Amino acid sequence: MRRMPLSSLWLGPLALLAGGCMTAPQTDAVPDARSTALAGAATSTTTLTAPDGRVIDVTIIAPAAPRGVILLSHGGNSNPLATRVLNARLTARGFAIIAPTHTDSLALPAERRTDLRAALATRIADMKAAAGLAAARYPALPVAQVGYSYGSLTSLIGAGAFAGMIPGAIPGVKAVVMFSSPGPIPPLTSAPGAFAQVTVPTLLVTGDADKVPGFADDPASHLIYFDQLPAGDRTALVVAGATHEFAGGTQPGWDAVAALMDDFLMGRVLGDAKAVARFDAAASSDMVTIRRR
Repeated sequence: MRRMPLSSLWLGPLALLAGGCMTAPQTDAVPDARSTALAGAATSTTTLTAPDGRVIDVTIIAPAAPRGVILLSHGGNSNPLATRVLNARLTARGFAIIAPTHTDSLALPAERRTDLRAALATRIADMKAAAGLAAARYPALPVAQVGYSYGSLTSLIGAGAFAGMIPGAIPGVKAVVMFSSPGPIPPLTSAPGAFAQVTVPTLLVTGDADKVPGFADDPASHLIYFDQLPAGDRTALVVAGATHEFAGGTQPGWDAVAALMDDFLMGRVLGDAKAVARFDAAASSDMVTIRRR
């Protein structure tokens, strides 16, 4: 595939991102420092420098003895602490979280923000910088990516999606979890071989009520990021009644999905054989439909 300028990818439905359609569960836009602590984990912040000199704010949430690292990409206009329940689940399973605050975040001062279109390029740079921090701080630990909404797109790019158009792959990523991924984004998702370079295990979580008006009016459209990946260790969880805010961890079906995510990450990333067996044997229920390819 011919590599395209990032700006040229923001055509058609993708332009709707500028309307804020890929946002996070409704929480306070600017987290209160008193509310950032997660049980059994320490929360800290640092800054990194992007290749263009831009300052990247990074949140690190780490248990005392991490066994793996999650590079977390938040939803559009949001921040790394908006998905507190998800974050706590990850750290409780032994993962340190490294999460940049992307330039579309409303937690940043106005002079440091970009719109959602311009944030694609800066998000990619953010995640590469976060991967570098992970390698320096936790050099022996395996790394996975987890993203919500817009962050799902960011995370899949890090796993090699759209490699012929976007230079965003992060070497060494072992697995990707996507919550409420975007819908189709022509010409990005319709390009021949757009997903061909994604070789790591992927887990997609969406709901049959996961609508983003004007962008993903059909909840099934989120599944393009499952259906078009090359076959092999692809799993989609479709939760009955779940909306685009499911990643907030408060909707019915969360506990079942979280347990499956635990086993996916502990098995595929940490090499836990029992977790692999549980995940591979899991069957659909009335609440969660499991699809595999």
